[in-house]
Amino acid sequence: MRMLTAALLATSKLLALPAAAVAQQPASRYALVVEGVSGSDEFAVMHRQWLDAMVALLKGKFGFDPTHVIVLAETPKAGEEKATADGVRTALGRLAKDAKAEDLIFVMLIGHGGAADGSDAKFNLVGPDLSVTEWNALLKPVAGHLAFVDATSASFPFLAGLAAPGRVIITATNSAGQKYHTVFADAFIQALTATAADQDKNGRISLLEAFVYASNLTKQSYEQRGVLPTEHAVFDDTGQGSAHDATGISGAAGTVAGLTYLEAVAVPTSNNPEVQQLLLRQRALTDQIDDLRRRQPSMTPEEYDQEFEKLIIELSLVSRDVRKRTGGSS
Repeated sequence: MRMLTAALLATSKLLALPAAAVAQQPASRYALVVEGVSGSDEFAVMHRQWLDAMVALLKGKFGFDPTHVIVLAETPKAGEEKATADGVRTALGRLAKDAKAEDLIFVMLIGHGGAADGSDAKFNLVGPDLSVTEWNALLKPVAGHLAFVDATSASFPFLAGLAAPGRVIITATNSAGQKYHTVFADAFIQALTATAADQDKNGRISLLEAFVYASNLTKQSYEQRGVLPTEHAVFDDTGQGSAHDATGISGAAGTVAGLTYLEAVAVPTSNNPEVQQLLLRQRALTDQIDDLRRRQPSMTPEEYDQEFEKLIIELSLVSRDVRKRTGGSS
């Protein structure tokens, strides 16, 4: 009760300030999509189609700021860069400067991969490749919530190689030995817009929902062709680098991925500057609660309850103030 009262008093004082003083912009979203070397005309056409489809989704349906979407391609178009090791270093260096801790960083690799010794896999770029160890070193300075999808062959070592608390890592294969061309990239892109993928019917498709749907779609594609599948997608969001497939999700697995969305919740707008600032604050608090829920597995119950109570009280009071100022019911 004492903690609840203190939180209410603190929040009341906060709401008594001018609206501009409590405003906070919602978290930003950044993306890096890389189409590596194709190796043949057939794959070049296929991979380019997947790249274009993913970028179109990010800038269109998901509403990413176009300046926050970095595209590296085998044959770059206007506004894109060459998919080289230096291109990756430059892109991730930019994200390390721009991204904040509360932001979402989405990375997707399209093309081919390989692992000579079965451990330190590489993604095939134009020119020298980068290994999973090098990718991890480049990603380390980048703040924010990382969602990394390696949709290539022999991608499995990226699962453990990039694993860290708060990260969602998805690979198209569950073994470095699965070295044949994959179709998971196509299935994953389709999953992001498939109504049936939205299992909880909240109008948004989480990365967990997209992963499960894409895994099933990939399986179906092999069945329709009458061939044995040569890829089995897995994910990890526990930070342990443990592989979970679409049928083996249990325990803490799926908690972070299930609360990670590429599509942001739209912020209502108002011609009243004070109301608009409160609406922004409302959205920012919602983002903070989602972030807290993603971090719950790494927190003690007491820590989680204390932070959750503080945020939910403030959110309820801000929401009440919005309703009062807009003539809604209290």
